[in-house]
Amino acid sequence: MTDSKDGFGDLAVFHDPNLHLTIRGKKYTIPQPNAKEGLRIRQLFGAQFLSDATEVEEIMKLIGAEWVPDIRTSEVRDPMTGAPVLDDDGKAVVAEEDHGMWAGGLWDEMVADGVTWEELLHVGRTALIDVGVGRIAAQVHWESGLTPTLPEAEEPEGNPLPAPPAPNREARRAAAKKAPAKKAAAKKAAPRKKPSPKA
Repeated sequence: MTDSKDGFGDLAVFHDPNLHLTIRGKKYTIPQPNAKEGLRIRQLFGAQFLSDATEVEEIMKLIGAEWVPDIRTSEVRDPMTGAPVLDDDGKAVVAEEDHGMWAGGLWDEMVADGVTWEELLHVGRTALIDVGVGRIAAQVHWESGLTPTLPEAEEPEGNPLPAPPAPNREARRAAAKKAPAKKAAAKKAAPRKKPSPKA
């Protein structure tokens, strides 16, 4: 029942857009991203641009984790000798490296629950497919592990014309009766070549 004059009730009352996935009896809820983020993820799938690094980053965002940087300074070492690399003044060359980690959201909860990396990736991929392709494709992935195959070429816009019906037997017979019999073409004799005058 609806209390709306136009027949459409409040969507939030009867529709839950979030994704609820269960591992070993515990339900984890992945909230749907806002419209802007949802469109961006859908476009990533449409452009078929989802490298391994991008996939992990998008999964972490969907499960509410944030990157916490941990910048450390270390000496640059020669890969062949292991000795420190020196600059022109004889001082050791240093470089900054980020040894940060993801934290927060479902990431912390799932790590505390002992969820494996593969299970977390499966949850994350299902959530990505849910946003990027749709709920049915996400359900197929959740149950089978299969990922949707994206079309390699863009689909033509609009509805394609239906294929013309194959002619039935009577139509083929009628067409054969109306068509004139084909005659074999007479061969023409090739013209004789005149001998060229001798120089």
